[in-house]
Amino acid sequence: MNDHDTLMREQVRFLGQEPDRLRAVRGRELYDTLEGLGLTHAQYFRALGTDPADYCAREFGVDLDRVTVERFFQSDPEAKWLFPDIVRGAVLEGMRRKPWHPALIARDERVPGALYDMPHVVESRAGEELRTVAEGAKIPESEITHGDRAIRLDKRGRGVLASYEAVRRMSVDLLRVHLRRIGERLGRDLDARLARVLAHGDSSGEATAPETLDTAEAGALQFEDLVKGYLTLSLANHFTPTHLIAGGDTLGAIMAMERFQDGRLFDFAKTGDLPTPLGMKLVPLADQPTGLVTILDAGYAAQKLTEQDLLVESDKLIQQQWDRTYLTVVTDFAILYEKARVVLNLDWS
Repeated sequence: MNDHDTLMREQVRFLGQEPDRLRAVRGRELYDTLEGLGLTHAQYFRALGTDPADYCAREFGVDLDRVTVERFFQSDPEAKWLFPDIVRGAVLEGMRRKPWHPALIARDERVPGALYDMPHVVESRAGEELRTVAEGAKIPESEITHGDRAIRLDKRGRGVLASYEAVRRMSVDLLRVHLRRIGERLGRDLDARLARVLAHGDSSGEATAPETLDTAEAGALQFEDLVKGYLTLSLANHFTPTHLIAGGDTLGAIMAMERFQDGRLFDFAKTGDLPTPLGMKLVPLADQPTGLVTILDAGYAAQKLTEQDLLVESDKLIQQQWDRTYLTVVTDFAILYEKARVVLNLDWS
């Protein structure tokens, strides 16, 4: 049995205890136990069948929606050990609320280090062709390889600059609102990174660069260009176009196309729902590279690699030190199939 299996068994053993025994572990002991097992308070609450608000009301006698940060710390000597997870939970909620990237990737994989060797499939038209094979003849092969696509995961994050005086009289609930907003910003940063990876390729090198199609007219995007990209991805590359990523003026040009003004087909003017060009979901990204439109099959184009999920500086928060408290993740995106997206280029003159 390897270390991972042993850790999982310990996690299950701890969370599977009777509720009364599980609830008896609290404060510093709970904090150290969860950290040692690689668990979060959120997982602990789920095992108890409760949530942070109910837990704080029962254990510390405070209303998490009304209590101030100062009063929360004063409520019980053990309360401070829960505070880092309250911060982390609010930031994670923001990271998951608005970002587009979860819908644009095939999967999110945990990896053991900041340098990851990405397995990939080498596709060729001849090699992928399914055909009758005579007795003893060579059968066409699809090759899964690795060793030449090393992805380096970077640390990304944001800092919180605030004195305790600025935070102490703030309600915990209002603080969570501000933290959710910070989480949304982190999510948008990841959206921007994915947009660049899809438009140019990942950190492993030029082998993951996309197929680029120049528009019919330099500096302009027409409906026919969208059709060309759609057909290239579907008929030539044999992927299903699911999403279309655009930003800035390019997004406006798409929405202004006459074909998307028909109120019988699209009701953006009435509901704000974006049109679906050729059945693709239109994704508005402010940080999409200028002059480029990406058409992709979200089930095959890219995946997310995560070495470290959201990390907060727990020791600082426990000691109520807000000055330059940082929230970080170690993650990046990698191309799965380079032909699972095509890029329309407006700036080709």
